Amino acid sequence: MLGGLTNNLYNQNIDSRRLRQAMIWLLWFGSMMGICAALAFWMYLRGPNPSIIGWLLLIGCAAAVLYRPRYGVYLVLFFALAGDAAMLPWYPFTKNFSSYESLFFVHDAIIISPLEMLIALTFISWIGRDALHRKINIRVNMLFWPVTIFFVFMVFGLLYGIASGGVLNIALWEARPVFYLVAMVILASNLLDERQHVVNLIWFVMGALFIESLIGTYNYLFTLNGDLTKVNSLTEHSAALHLNTLFIFALAGLLYGMAPGKQLSLMVFLPFALLTFIAAQRRAAILTLLIALGLLALLLILEKRTIIWVVAPPALLIFLVYLALFWNSEGAMGMAAQAIKSVIAPQAASVADQSSNAYRVIENINLKYTIHRHALTGVGFGQPFEVIIPLPDITFFTWWNYLPHNSIIWVWLKGGIGGFLSLLWLVSIAISQGGRVVRRMPRGELKAIALTAALYLVMHFAYAYVDISWDTQSMVYVGATMGMLGQLEAIVAQPVPVPKKRWPWQSEPRLAPQLIPIAGEKPQ
Repeated sequence: MLGGLTNNLYNQNIDSRRLRQAMIWLLWFGSMMGICAALAFWMYLRGPNPSIIGWLLLIGCAAAVLYRPRYGVYLVLFFALAGDAAMLPWYPFTKNFSSYESLFFVHDAIIISPLEMLIALTFISWIGRDALHRKINIRVNMLFWPVTIFFVFMVFGLLYGIASGGVLNIALWEARPVFYLVAMVILASNLLDERQHVVNLIWFVMGALFIESLIGTYNYLFTLNGDLTKVNSLTEHSAALHLNTLFIFALAGLLYGMAPGKQLSLMVFLPFALLTFIAAQRRAAILTLLIALGLLALLLILEKRTIIWVVAPPALLIFLVYLALFWNSEGAMGMAAQAIKSVIAPQAASVADQSSNAYRVIENINLKYTIHRHALTGVGFGQPFEVIIPLPDITFFTWWNYLPHNSIIWVWLKGGIGGFLSLLWLVSIAISQGGRVVRRMPRGELKAIALTAALYLVMHFAYAYVDISWDTQSMVYVGATMGMLGQLEAIVAQPVPVPKKRWPWQSEPRLAPQLIPIAGEKPQ
């Protein structure tokens, strides 16, 4: 009797599973049919339109996110970095559905973007799946409380700025990228579970940067005919900073033994990335790349001293020769020399560089005055900083008195002293965790990924001191990087099953390399 009851319960469970699977299949099928019908009707009304391809791609991405929430992290990061508003004004992913120039323009009242839609869908898919299994679990790693406190102060800055007379539309535009950072930290921390997930993430980034480099190369060679005098910058401000990570990853891959096929892929990417990087003409990006290379050299002194003594002397000699040859050159090839000159000999820099430096000095005086008057609360989002010394006219940049070049002080300006201190806490924890992860990663691709991610954070916040960095692309990238670094140690610590031998001639499978213990630290 007991056995029969057990069999009945077992059969009921099987039937309920089959019914649930059938319902899910019907839901997916019905959704796809409905979407296809809606698109067909739209195409009938509007006729042939290239935006249809984009909409189909967006719908496919949404379906992928609902199928696997982890895909949302990959896709948000990929599409945020692959496009560039300076080169492709129609590129829709980071623009609202209300932007007239966007490929996805729908109506001027729809003030959300495809990026925000995918982030929201990723949260819904993740939390919804956990709720169905009745086990919602949010990981609390080293970054959880710093990013939570930072988020609280940024919300305060938004509410305070609006309540004290700030412009609502401007406040929302200013604050949105900050919230992308918080969202991506949480998503990356909770949805990346395996080593392969981390590898996938970095290659989505590299693929996006390669696409941006191809577009930049095409624009430079064919649209501008190699003449950069027609534009102030080929790309958006932060694009060159993102390309730095491709250079660092390629170098780290060579140093730490990445798979030959992947190294070859990066070698193919490099010429296009380098040309776009030079054409971008961003001094701050060049200086941060030099900082990252200096930190990489220090790491090699600790780990691979032989390589340093072989590579460093000729590299230093070549660099000094380059400085001597291009010290007074104002062309694209002399950008690195001019960036260094503007730091160590600003009085000898070009007129344009001196003017740019002078603008930043005056701007910082105005920022200091504003912060002294609003030290505790800041002015909040939607409020401009106060101007006691007139600035040179750059009114072509609409946000000139809302988004200063010093993006570190900007956080104090918008979120008060609490926002500033919580930012310092978050950044220090993230970078220190990055350094720890680099030390503990086994040799190979994972170590190259950890090193690239840690150095990107250093480069970004060094860049933020002198240029506008709270843009959408950077915040998505920084947030995903922080989240991945915060969870990487736990991911690699998980046991990995030995792969099966597929063919007789293959060598015997080996265990995946494990974390490197830190001297004097007890194993957990």
